[in-house]
Amino acid sequence: MTSENIETRTVTALQLQEALLASEDLEAFLGQLAGAAAERLAPRGADYCSVTLQRRRRGTTIASSDPEASRWDELQYAADEGPCLEAARTGSAVSSGDLWSEQRWAGFVSHIRDYGPRSLMAAPIPLQSEASAALNCYGVRRNAFTAPDREELSAVAAEAAGALRIALRLAAGNELAGDLMAALDSRTAINLALGIIMGQSHCTQREAMEILVQASNHRNRKLRDVALEIVGAHDPGTPTSGFECP
Repeated sequence: MTSENIETRTVTALQLQEALLASEDLEAFLGQLAGAAAERLAPRGADYCSVTLQRRRRGTTIASSDPEASRWDELQYAADEGPCLEAARTGSAVSSGDLWSEQRWAGFVSHIRDYGPRSLMAAPIPLQSEASAALNCYGVRRNAFTAPDREELSAVAAEAAGALRIALRLAAGNELAGDLMAALDSRTAINLALGIIMGQSHCTQREAMEILVQASNHRNRKLRDVALEIVGAHDPGTPTSGFECP
């Protein structure tokens, strides 16, 4: 490895560390990652870069260095097939020198033929978790990428893995906190609604719950939403959990 390559990779690592500290959420960090990859790989024929991230319970997140790359990624998600998804799902690098004549991923290719990118290379980002990710580069020229270019992309993806793992842990903590607060709010609304029903119908808590469930089923609405309606009819303020601070 030349001193120039070492310096370039050091710069990229520092960029990712700074991006991780500066980003407000996971999606913002992914955008920074896509931008750093585009900057580093532009001399190798990459016109746009994007990041594909799939998490079991959170669906797919996309981020890119340019809106065009996001549009092409979204076409893959709509078709549920494509080189970026394949790289993320299989953990193997994928490339195509001419997407317009590509025989793989027919649902995706049919939407970009004659106007979309001609070349693509995608490398998996090793995460060692339930999530899967890939770093993708699009080229407007046919056969834009060579074997050394694909090796460089894989190197960038490997370097990004550590920072992305940390970003995922931070995001998971924030999302868990959000889920817990939502659960507390739902429980508060339901308890208040049960108290109102018990007072109006002079029934037990179990009977009040049966009434609430029947109303939820009859209206085809979530239990929490029906409970909020009942509480709102008696108190215009929105119920909050007892753990919230003013």
